[in-house]
Amino acid sequence: MSNIDQTIALRLLQLKAFSIQTKNLFTWGNGWKAPIYLDDRKILSYPPIRNFFRLELSRLVAEYFPDTDVIAGIATNAIAHGLLVAEQLALPFVSVYPFPKDHGLENQIEGDLRVRQRVVVVENQVNVGDHALRVIEALRNNGCSVEGIVTLFDYQFPVAKRRLDEVGVPLLSLTNFNALYQQLQSQQIYSPEVLTLLQQWHDNPSKWN
Repeated sequence: MSNIDQTIALRLLQLKAFSIQTKNLFTWGNGWKAPIYLDDRKILSYPPIRNFFRLELSRLVAEYFPDTDVIAGIATNAIAHGLLVAEQLALPFVSVYPFPKDHGLENQIEGDLRVRQRVVVVENQVNVGDHALRVIEALRNNGCSVEGIVTLFDYQFPVAKRRLDEVGVPLLSLTNFNALYQQLQSQQIYSPEVLTLLQQWHDNPSKWN
């Protein structure tokens, strides 16, 4: 299992969850232009693959955060993944929005959460960490401790690591950009020119043109 990040990167590629294009760039939620996009929701459509990811995410929580009281899925993209983990580990589940909702009860945290509970946050993918930081703040304001974050994919941008280190929350991922890049090289899915462009983007994504 030491190469699980490589295995998972390959499975995501086989699922065609990653889209890479060098001309019509994707626009991310934070406004960045990027040649890559991960549609991890494809995992949910295939029960065997979904179960594999459920077990692997749950393994991270059980191994590194054994005293977890509650699983929190970041709304909305990680609600399904978080709920799968909570079900596997027989733990309570809440969903947390980066911002309070502007309708209904205007909650930011959905579900029953008690003071002093130990929470592990499930995110689908981490780039700069904006949503994770807001969720951490909301959970702490609710009187809970955030033990860590587990995610399917970490883009491994230094800005995210620095920001999470500053708030003292460890990040664990099933796979990451380096593992993906190695698989792209070994599988020869794209030309060397495309891979060079992808690496150049990753080195300075906020300035990419």
